[in-house]
Amino acid sequence: MLYFMGYTDSPTNWTGNFTRAVKEELIERGIAYKMLPPWDWQTRTKCYTNLVETKTSSEDVWLIGWAQSPAIDRVKNMRGRKYGIVVGLTAMPFEPAVLWESEKSLCERKRLNCYDKLFANSHWCKECICRAYPELSDKVVVTGFPIDFSIYHPYLKTVKEDDLVMFNQRFSLEKLHILELELAKLLTAEGYRVMHLTGVSPKKMVRFSPGIKQLVSNASSAGLEFCLNPDKETYHENLAKASVVITTSIADMLPSSLIEAIYMGAVPVAPNNLCFPEFVHPDNLYTPYDLKKIVDLVIKKPDRHHSINQYDKKKVVSNYLREMELI
Repeated sequence: MLYFMGYTDSPTNWTGNFTRAVKEELIERGIAYKMLPPWDWQTRTKCYTNLVETKTSSEDVWLIGWAQSPAIDRVKNMRGRKYGIVVGLTAMPFEPAVLWESEKSLCERKRLNCYDKLFANSHWCKECICRAYPELSDKVVVTGFPIDFSIYHPYLKTVKEDDLVMFNQRFSLEKLHILELELAKLLTAEGYRVMHLTGVSPKKMVRFSPGIKQLVSNASSAGLEFCLNPDKETYHENLAKASVVITTSIADMLPSSLIEAIYMGAVPVAPNNLCFPEFVHPDNLYTPYDLKKIVDLVIKKPDRHHSINQYDKKKVVSNYLREMELI
């Protein structure tokens, strides 16, 4: 039996999409599985009091969507092979868990060592794991991350607004939010409209992170519009209008936000760093922090092919199943 643990679903991020993509592929391939309730950074109720009573065999397989989940503390004593998916690493200084001072509670090294294999969502992710925890090097496999591109099909015919530039990353330190404001000033001076898509209102942003109060207050005068999206459908409708999407991240292992923007036809502008060179064409990359180059790319709008098909759910789930010896 395959025991699969996905993520807590959320109307404003990628977690539910991941879980559904994997489940759909398992069903389509006729692979029997048992769904385990999620236990991740969003989970409020822990549902694993009875896990120790589960009868398992050495032939069972455990796939944990978030490798650092506390659930592995219990699963490690169950029979069967264990596989964990790594989408972030607290060994990185700008990982959100580090910024929120919760990295110690994750016991990352201890938990990652419980798995037979670790599935890295990018080559950059694998490099980070192996550098931080060299004893895990032989266990790490690059699989990609499964994306169901069909959910974006209803938005592919949306008319682009030529002067609309968007940020669809979190408005947070690890995304260099201060650069968004600086770029908004430069781009509005060039005649562009600059928008930040968010699932959280500016008021809530400030309540969660009081340190960004001044940046949020200055956004309007800098020319940056916050666009609130209460659900995924609204978010997709708005994102589909973007002509260009910029990311200034210094922490991503693999951002589904930029990949979905590319699929919906936006021109990506990304740093020549981290995981971005793995799927963004070189002509759309800039030297980190080079604001002049970013503006130049927005103006030129390089129309290039980007290697995002490698993240199609069928390909990635095949990678999972192959590594777990289920196909």
